[in-house]
Amino acid sequence: MPTLRRRNPELHVKALEGIVSANTFFTVAVFIGITGTITPSSSVPPACVARDDIARNFFLFEILSFGFYLLSSLVAQGMKLAVTLLATDDFYGDADQKPPPSDDCEEMPAWRAAGPRERRRAVLRFAQPMMLLAAGCSTMGTFFLLLSMVDAIQLKFGILSCGIPLAVAATFALSALVVGGLIFYGATVAYALTHYLP
Repeated sequence: MPTLRRRNPELHVKALEGIVSANTFFTVAVFIGITGTITPSSSVPPACVARDDIARNFFLFEILSFGFYLLSSLVAQGMKLAVTLLATDDFYGDADQKPPPSDDCEEMPAWRAAGPRERRRAVLRFAQPMMLLAAGCSTMGTFFLLLSMVDAIQLKFGILSCGIPLAVAATFALSALVVGGLIFYGATVAYALTHYLP
């Protein structure tokens, strides 16, 4: 049975808005982590206090996470703008009439002279890889955010190699929740790209 492809531009715009909204939420978390000061708990043994290398990795992972979220948001916003603008002028319609000839002396560019169907095919050829790039950057940003949060746990409760129960439990719970969320997010993105984009 052939798969139905949805070509409603509002569907693409809402999907892109969802990516941007998620990126905005996580970017706020990144800024809170960068501007905050983490002091070790008084109950941490001196031998288990996190060293400068963990603090350095913490800020490095925060910066990488911010970069991936920013790239994802910019790609999603660009695709949203393209889909919104090109949906006008019967872009998603069934009419194939070309626009009337231009009164300018120069010849009308091939892009503008093409009918709605040709313009649709040309733009949607890049829709799937661009949405995949935006989703992939969000996933990478979340991965680096997870690493930075693990370093934050070590800075607060002690390094994991000491086996401090609170640090180990917090790291395990955080990792399980984030990995579960990423698996669900990846599955839904894969389904959307294969069933709702041409």
